[in-house]
Amino acid sequence: MITRRDLCVAALAAGATAGVLMTPWDSIRDAFSPAANGTGLGRPFDALLASLDGTQGVGRIVAEGGAPGTSADALIERLGARLEGALRDRTAIEARLGELVRADFAAARTCRVDGWMLSQTECDLAGLRWHLLGEAPAASAAAAPQAAAAAAATPGSPAAAIVEVTNWGPRTTEQGSKFNVQPDGHSGLWFVAPGTPDWVKVRIDGQESPTTVSEAGFTSGIFGSLQERLLATPGSYRVELYDPVNDTVQPIGELVVRPMAERAVREDGTRSSIFCPVTEWGPTETTVGVAENAQPDGSQGMWFLLPCAPNNVQLVFGDDRLPATRTDRGITSRVPLALLESPGTVSIRLRHIHSGEELTVGLFEIRP
Repeated sequence: MITRRDLCVAALAAGATAGVLMTPWDSIRDAFSPAANGTGLGRPFDALLASLDGTQGVGRIVAEGGAPGTSADALIERLGARLEGALRDRTAIEARLGELVRADFAAARTCRVDGWMLSQTECDLAGLRWHLLGEAPAASAAAAPQAAAAAAATPGSPAAAIVEVTNWGPRTTEQGSKFNVQPDGHSGLWFVAPGTPDWVKVRIDGQESPTTVSEAGFTSGIFGSLQERLLATPGSYRVELYDPVNDTVQPIGELVVRPMAERAVREDGTRSSIFCPVTEWGPTETTVGVAENAQPDGSQGMWFLLPCAPNNVQLVFGDDRLPATRTDRGITSRVPLALLESPGTVSIRLRHIHSGEELTVGLFEIRP
């Protein structure tokens, strides 16, 4: 579940560095190069940003949410303006971030992520790190420039980047579970990379996959026997871009297949073949006519954390079946304000559309 400790600056808000979540400056200051993933705000800031493990989940939601002001350039500009005068070294940056977090809460400059309220500074930092480094842990982010330099100097190794891949996904799935399923049954992958050459091919675990290039980037996926093999075996599988014209390979990342999680026990004592137990969900209550975790359209956003979530799922809010979306971390849905106009207790269930199986989650309270 998301907690305040998942963001590096949570401890900064209390006036201390989140040492557990940050790689010591000495261990990455010589390895991290702003030229590789630079923000233009200086080496100390770039090194701190690279070390912010634990923010990837929040950062992805911020960066991919499409809200105004969440592009990489916009986040760099906003953080640079707020940190002006405190970018000379890491100590000064950390101290200033702590001040900004406290000021954000005092001024109600906050953002909601999966039902949790965070300061705007925290969300900006997490979003920017995701834009630049994705799911890379601090050690990988720090080592990337050195690895790239070494590879470029080694004959037959990956050369300079073929194209800038700013985002891609899905990056994880559960053992035995297809993802982003396409009409022919393969699991689809998408890549945001404007200016991609028409002739490139995606390689997954060393095997070329059919690739379609568009103005925005390219798409590919895992097909046939490759899909059967990868989805049957938990592990991390490298994803690369291959340029057959210049015979160069560009590493992109890894597709992670998680081991199958334990399934939920139904009310009759049998075990579900579809659902895992919900570990956390919310909001759990509200007042008549008030949408907790309000969304832009006025509806109430609801989130459910579970280690595996099926495709084609609905939220059953009392007697109403509502559309829901599967995410890497669980399921999200929206409850129209019209369903919150009468006091009472509403049963909450998740429903798998294809099989009709339902998972009881709990009760939602609408107070007078």
